[in-house]
Amino acid sequence: MDRGIKILVVDDDEDYNLYLTKFLSDEGYITKGITKPMDALPTLEQERFHIVILDMKMPQISGTELLKEIKSKYPNVCVIILTGYPSFKTAVETMKHDAFDYLKKPFDLNDLRKALNNAQKTYCLIGSSKDKLKSSVGKKLKFIRKSKQITQKQLAVRTGLSPSLLSQIENGQISASLTTLDKLAAALNMKMSYFLEEDTELHVASGN
Repeated sequence: MDRGIKILVVDDDEDYNLYLTKFLSDEGYITKGITKPMDALPTLEQERFHIVILDMKMPQISGTELLKEIKSKYPNVCVIILTGYPSFKTAVETMKHDAFDYLKKPFDLNDLRKALNNAQKTYCLIGSSKDKLKSSVGKKLKFIRKSKQITQKQLAVRTGLSPSLLSQIENGQISASLTTLDKLAAALNMKMSYFLEEDTELHVASGN
């Protein structure tokens, strides 16, 4: 079964990395494993991944620091933390930096399956294409609006759309019409295609 979901495994333990990537491939995921944590960001720049499974304790850079860097550049990527040295402090710290889940090594594979299934639902990686597009448009709109430091109320004034409508679009509750997207793109100095391109990563686009 090909799920169409790409997972990057970042763990410096070669045997464990191989074990995880094989398991995930057998589960139907498109999987890549890297053992050098400093290769994680360049890999994400070259290839789009939906989920990153990240070991906490690695040489050169800690899992927490790498988590912060990944989420700052790729806020729409789901990150699941693995650790052989769990503590309440590290769990809280990783969640503060927007890790999706925190699993203690060794873990039951069913726990990993559950975490991945929850991630797919939360990040809208499963479901109808229409639902995925609604969620994608909403996340992109919210991200670019906040990056430009524009409130919903200010955007409503610029577009003539109601704050309630904007909130529903950002939360993926309703689909935006092409006319609405055109108004939003113009108000945010963006190209409308930014909202519709499936593989577009969340980033501040210039609209040029």
